[in-house]
Amino acid sequence: MRDAFRIAVPASSANLGPGFDAIGVALDLWVRATVQPALHFAIAFKAGKYVPTNVGFENEIVRGLDRVLLGERPNVSILIENDIPLGKGLGASAAGAVLGIAIGAELAAERPLPDALARHATELEGHPDNALPALLGGIVVAAQVDGAPPSYLRFDPPAGLSAVAVTPHIVLPTAAARALLPAHYERSDAVYNIQRAALLAAALASGQTHVLRVASGDRIHQPYRAPLVPGFEEMLGFQMPGLLAIALSGAGPSVLALVEGNGPAIGDAIRAAFAREGIESDAFELDISSRGATVSALS
Repeated sequence: MRDAFRIAVPASSANLGPGFDAIGVALDLWVRATVQPALHFAIAFKAGKYVPTNVGFENEIVRGLDRVLLGERPNVSILIENDIPLGKGLGASAAGAVLGIAIGAELAAERPLPDALARHATELEGHPDNALPALLGGIVVAAQVDGAPPSYLRFDPPAGLSAVAVTPHIVLPTAAARALLPAHYERSDAVYNIQRAALLAAALASGQTHVLRVASGDRIHQPYRAPLVPGFEEMLGFQMPGLLAIALSGAGPSVLALVEGNGPAIGDAIRAAFAREGIESDAFELDISSRGATVSALS
């Protein structure tokens, strides 16, 4: 194999309200791997706050690796250091799959083309909104195409835009959150979301962030998930300096605020809303990362 190396992959937040399975942003919160030659294949996790308590996260990494290397496990040791809260709607499973894909790409006899990497990531994740920001960084608007690589646009975030992610100490599995969604929607709700998803994408691409409050409205998933995230309905009504938009991060239970300054106060307000419901939480003030999966030499 090549010399030892490191790979870092960012967290991500998907949907941002109406952009269901279509819009996501990379966040400056990372999972990192150190890959070195070894006598046999092994994965280990460095001690830390977000070490997995089951094999799910490790399985995502291995799925990504196997996808690129066609199941051939290389003789390497992979040491993982993870700063992404697990199972909280911050794209940890996508980051794990992309980490495995990126490791596989570095170890492959012939490096896969970018379209192949994007297709691997979206097919493993099932949709592109977390997978592509983790792979590419920045903001991604995407559509999955059956039997082909996803069609997407990736762009850097508007100047001055950042995020506050607040993670409550409750469990809301993604599968359970998806099971809450209805099989059919009223036409008026579909139109409502189409309008706002289009406006959201245009606002983020153009930097016209003053419309984000309207553009983040949603009737497709948040109304059905909100009862399982106590305090979220109150948060939707927040009006504070610097607060541009507030939404569930992915399927939740984390809440994401898009902000232009005043991040500490906005994070405190969201944490206070959770506290009024008897729920502890952690706040992260985060840049939107322009970097996706990044490889560096092991010095």
